[in-house]
Amino acid sequence: MVSKKAFAEAVRSLLDEGFRFTVIGGSVVELALGRKDLGDDIDVFGEKPSPVVEEEEYARVAEEHGWTLGQTWLGTPRLLLRAGNEEVPVEFYDNIYDFYVPEEILARAGKTRVSGVTVRMVSLEDHIVLKANAGRGSDIERLKEIARLANKGKLRVDPEKLREAASLFDDEQVILRRLRDAGFKL
Repeated sequence: MVSKKAFAEAVRSLLDEGFRFTVIGGSVVELALGRKDLGDDIDVFGEKPSPVVEEEEYARVAEEHGWTLGQTWLGTPRLLLRAGNEEVPVEFYDNIYDFYVPEEILARAGKTRVSGVTVRMVSLEDHIVLKANAGRGSDIERLKEIARLANKGKLRVDPEKLREAASLFDDEQVILRRLRDAGFKL
């Protein structure tokens, strides 16, 4: 698990190196729940340097800092950073193959402070719709868990924002069906 402190240290290290990105992964949910542990990794949409075109920049920074460079399931860069006594995997994604984050979602991402560090992050509803769009088995199970938390009142999820985010995808009806099947009230 990545603690808030390690999350902030890792993000600060990347920002100090000139990286620009938006957090798109499960950390969004964990922060909304007020948890101290923010998941197993940090999933980000890489903006600068490009995860697809500028992989050599990831290799340079990894070597300079003694971080480990690997690959995500999509073949994009994955950095394993040290933050205090924790290892923090940061996975960088871009719109390639079946992975897609609409520009509108990235443009409206807000700034969130985590342990004193400001980072761009998608909204909870946008994260949920990104999961529904991906539609893998693990994503659907996570959606069911998030819906249970929302239905118990532990998370505030705006159904209108879910519908609006789903409208940004060609498979809008598939996404809405997946959300309903997972237990979201639309």
